[in-house]
Amino acid sequence: MLKHKLHKDGIMSAMDKKLLSEVNEPARAKRHVITVVVTVVVILVALLIVWLMQPKPSAEAYCKIYKEEKVRLAKLPGDTWPSGVFNDSVSDAGEFATSFDRLASVAPSDIKPDVVALQKVYQKIADDPSQGMSASLSGIGAESNLKKWTGEHCAE
Repeated sequence: MLKHKLHKDGIMSAMDKKLLSEVNEPARAKRHVITVVVTVVVILVALLIVWLMQPKPSAEAYCKIYKEEKVRLAKLPGDTWPSGVFNDSVSDAGEFATSFDRLASVAPSDIKPDVVALQKVYQKIADDPSQGMSASLSGIGAESNLKKWTGEHCAE
């Protein structure tokens, strides 16, 4: 109302402008607080949805990711680094490290240590190919266990 009267008269003194500014300030502050609160709530809801949608560790989730990774790896070139679990070879051991990392997030507790061990083996090879032989030897047991488990639970 004050704003309307001042504009209607066409005259707005410095004091009137200051008074009008002071009247509008609490409303601006309230809008700012509401905007911040709504933004935080939206972000929290989005994070909760993402967390709930992530697959939980299980044989079913493992086999799903395993099959996806097997298809992805089959499309990659190379024959330098083999994997008995995937029955494939690639030129970049880091690709196997990526696959085993994805599997680790959904691996059941009975095979998770083997999956993590193989991820580390292939990452070590990717980081320093000269360590390929020693790293490969350190992963033989884990690879044997995981290949057997995968064959029993992820029939194609």
